[in-house]
Amino acid sequence: MATDFSQMFYHIFKDYEIPFDEKGSTCGTVRLVQWCKKGDEPDKDKAKIEIRKVYTSGGEEKLGKGFTFSTPEGPGELAVGLIKAGFGETKDVLNAVRERDDFREAVMNLNKDDDDNSDGEMFDMRDLLLSYDNDSDDDDDNEEDVAGWVIWNHIPR
Repeated sequence: MATDFSQMFYHIFKDYEIPFDEKGSTCGTVRLVQWCKKGDEPDKDKAKIEIRKVYTSGGEEKLGKGFTFSTPEGPGELAVGLIKAGFGETKDVLNAVRERDDFREAVMNLNKDDDDNSDGEMFDMRDLLLSYDNDSDDDDDNEEDVAGWVIWNHIPR
């Protein structure tokens, strides 16, 4: 049985305000939404994260094609997958991750997540972020040393 969308409405619980792929009067949006039957009360517990193309004209939105995530893990899996595939400028990605509330805790517990592969020793953050080579004989090129110092000194403590 096909859904009669004329009997549905679109309730936005949260607009994450991440417009992307903007061109002319269209852009992509990321929102927490629920599609409801007219007359039903929206329920935030049933809302889902959605990525959708939106057309604007005269202050009004027209919804285009979209994708609704089925699981709470879906958006995070997509974000990690996009980063691993090389999307986004590395500097922008690092700056965004660095601003997260859980960044410091995640860095401090990085080796604890994989006890089988961890030797329990401390590591230099530059090794993680810059593939820093401590055994390098090229002391004249200290660009990685400087970059490592800059990143290390910008980690919130």
